[in-house]
Amino acid sequence: MDTFATVELTQDLVESSFPLADLNTLLTSLSDYFEVPITLVTVIEGQWQHLIARHGILADRTPEQDAFCKSLIKYNKSLLVPDTALDENYANNPLVTGEPYIRSYLGAPFRLDGKPIGGVCLIDTKPKNYTERDVHLLETISGLITNILELQKNYSLYLEDQELIRFSPIVLIKWKYNNGLRIRTVSPNIERVIGIDAFHLCSGELHFEDLLTEPSVEKFHFNLQNHLDGLEASEILLEMALDSKQIWIRMITVAHFNHDSRMTSIQAFITENTAQKYTEDKLNETNRQMRLLLEASELGTWDWNIPADINKVNKKWCDMLGIEFEYVETSVNYFRQLIHPADRSHVEKDLAKHLQGLTDAYTTSYRMKHADGHWVWIETYGKVVERDNSGRALRLAGTHRDITYRMEAQLQERKQKQLLSFISKAQSAYLKTGDLSKSCREILEELIDIADSQFALIGELEHTAGIPRLFIHAISEMQWNDLSSQLVQRYYDNDLYFTDFNNLFGSVILTGKTVISNERGKHPASKGTPKGHPRISKFLGLPIKLNGELIGMIGLANKFFDYTEEDAKFLQPLVDSLAGLYYAVKLDKERQEAENKLLELAMTDTLSGLPNRRAFMEKAAEVGEISFPYLIGMIDIDNFKSINDTYGHDAGDKAIKLIAYTIKDALRSDDFTARMGGEEFAFVLLDATHGSSSALIESIRESISNLEIALPEEEKIRLTVSIGVKEVLPEMERMSITRHLNDADRALYEAKHTGKNKVVWFE
Repeated sequence: MDTFATVELTQDLVESSFPLADLNTLLTSLSDYFEVPITLVTVIEGQWQHLIARHGILADRTPEQDAFCKSLIKYNKSLLVPDTALDENYANNPLVTGEPYIRSYLGAPFRLDGKPIGGVCLIDTKPKNYTERDVHLLETISGLITNILELQKNYSLYLEDQELIRFSPIVLIKWKYNNGLRIRTVSPNIERVIGIDAFHLCSGELHFEDLLTEPSVEKFHFNLQNHLDGLEASEILLEMALDSKQIWIRMITVAHFNHDSRMTSIQAFITENTAQKYTEDKLNETNRQMRLLLEASELGTWDWNIPADINKVNKKWCDMLGIEFEYVETSVNYFRQLIHPADRSHVEKDLAKHLQGLTDAYTTSYRMKHADGHWVWIETYGKVVERDNSGRALRLAGTHRDITYRMEAQLQERKQKQLLSFISKAQSAYLKTGDLSKSCREILEELIDIADSQFALIGELEHTAGIPRLFIHAISEMQWNDLSSQLVQRYYDNDLYFTDFNNLFGSVILTGKTVISNERGKHPASKGTPKGHPRISKFLGLPIKLNGELIGMIGLANKFFDYTEEDAKFLQPLVDSLAGLYYAVKLDKERQEAENKLLELAMTDTLSGLPNRRAFMEKAAEVGEISFPYLIGMIDIDNFKSINDTYGHDAGDKAIKLIAYTIKDALRSDDFTARMGGEEFAFVLLDATHGSSSALIESIRESISNLEIALPEEEKIRLTVSIGVKEVLPEMERMSITRHLNDADRALYEAKHTGKNKVVWFE
């Protein structure tokens, strides 16, 4: 008996779920034989000593701590106490000093499965001695009680099993084997389950094989032979023919062998299996029809046994990927490595959701690698068809459909829409900013995405001194070394040009044709990249032309797949759009230059080359808003009318030019001067005061006074000027620039009327 059975029997004894009436009768006989008033069968469980059978006492339990029986269990041997009053271990025991007043005790261990759990006890209320024969007899009786209890328990279990079998769908048959099979026992439920009278089988009037069809008789005998050869257990499906009624049974057989390994008996467990067999047959037929349907519908199938990691596929599945059906691997890792790296994440997420029961079906689309290297778009549909009791998925089955054509068509349509949107975005970006380089940079990442590339550039062809160079409007930022980092910085400064055309990039410029290279070093023009540019493995160069003239190029590189002519055709609308943008920018630039030229002419005095009065007044108005000191002055050529009248206007013009040059040359780059008309000039010195700039102004006057205009016949004209200056300080009352200019003019007037050739400051 195992430990669990021992514990179970102990609990049954304690809970009195076990027939113990015979034990009470036995204890009464023991009491008479040994002439004692109290006899007990005890079991200790937990904190109590349970009196499971008793004579001469009413109590049914006592505290475990007071029990004499503890010693039986602890030492696993009998205990004799002739007089408890004389035994220091028991003299003060509550069962000695109180009810039932034990004075003498003899107990033998009561064992189950060899382990003591209690005892058989003889108790007297007066001292009593026992012989060794008495002790031995009590030990024998204890053993008999153990056997009785175990037999009663086994019998109870047998009755329970029989009751269970009576209502069970499982029929039990046991054959005895001695050079042939003979039925020994048949469970009574055989008539209810199969419809066979158990008596006819047990009596030998009917043999079990007589109930089987011929094919099943052969299977039965084959199974018997396997057992004779040493097979311990087997399972077979048999067909029975009873009164023209077809019955299928599933039979599990277990053979028993003697010490010589000879089979002595066979025990069989039989279940009626007709409905299940019918279902299996229908399922097999359905599966056969489904296979035909799948073959006709071009669907691949897969069936994944998850715990075993075996994924079975059909031939069509293999054909989709160019894999030999005979050599396909079954591990899920094999299938996983065929999936495109970019798709694995979402495939595994969708799969995990379905395995966890979060979705009704497993549906997703992804790319798988064909045996020849290209990618096939697969649409998969699957469902968990089996789970264990905890809900864990055990089996997943589904179909694969090749949707490459559909996906490529959708991709092409999406890219066409994306391209049109992209072109519109490029045009809008330019119209918004007016900066072609910035517009190209804004669309560069989208261009890389549309072209499935890793690198791109957009360049415009320029000619400097007749030498072509490619100005880079936009380029991927690929900083692989110090030199390429320098190129990127020049790119940000709008100063990045490619001038070396002895490479794939240059081939587009030199030939004006589309350049495609899918193997590094194989194209005739493949001689590296522009200095400092990262290496490329695949390249597509698209020339940008306007009216047949090359004006720029688009470069794309490092596509995962090969570049083709189809890529060039697909991107042609973008190329044409950029050509239009380049032309629009060129026209806009020419218009801007013309406008600037006209504006410059309108704001410049043609004789002196200095800004005119209009330009000076606009610039001076801006100065009026500053918060630091400045000087504003007027300069007038002394005796200019006399020069014109005496020497002619040519001499006067020379004087104006010479003085204009002298003034401009003396001023700082931040200062400015202008010819206000006739012989008058004006100037503004920024961040200047009387103290810091009086010497400069005086030097201008002195430099002009040293000027001479040579005339025919060695005659010379000496020039002088009068200058009026006003110092404008931030703390002064704010007034218009015209007011300041008038004040400077008053100072000039004073200089003119107090001797000329001098500088006068406005007070």
